[in-house]
Amino acid sequence: MSQSLIGGALFFIVVVILLIIFACLFYLWTKTKQLERFANRVRSQKESQPVQTGKGNILGFSGKELYDVLKNGSDSQEHLIEIKKNYVFYLSRHLESVLEQGIIDHKQSKSSDIESEMAVGGTRGDINSWLPVEILSKFYVFGKGLNTTIETDDEVTEATEQLGQLLRDALESLNMQSYGDRMTDLIAKKYILSE
Repeated sequence: MSQSLIGGALFFIVVVILLIIFACLFYLWTKTKQLERFANRVRSQKESQPVQTGKGNILGFSGKELYDVLKNGSDSQEHLIEIKKNYVFYLSRHLESVLEQGIIDHKQSKSSDIESEMAVGGTRGDINSWLPVEILSKFYVFGKGLNTTIETDDEVTEATEQLGQLLRDALESLNMQSYGDRMTDLIAKKYILSE
């Protein structure tokens, strides 16, 4: 009699353990289904939203429109001053990236096509910066010709003067000449003086 009682108890324990295992598996299966539904919902929301690169603006202007406003001075003087203060960072990054591309292409012995418009990231998000290809190609060529082993003070001075002239020309087209020296110093420190 005690053997049948032990056999029944063992059978009962095995059934309970199997029920616990199946309950755990069922719980994991339902949670996995919930996570899959959530992931699909998030994925469909991301796909339905367009990618917003270059959607920021400075006082309502971006890209070619921003360039035209600065070039023509077709807004109030207060707005132009505010636009220039905010745009100088984006403009600097745009010019730096073209110069950098020239340096990279020189190292890789290749050429790239330069585009007028570029989404530049900053504190206001990405803003489309636009400059004529003629101006950008000068920075690209300067970057390609920039000797990475500038050793003498004369070479440093010459490269800095060339960069300064390029920046003066670019900023003159935007009526932003007052930022020339500061931008020359910043860009020269990154690409000429750091060598």
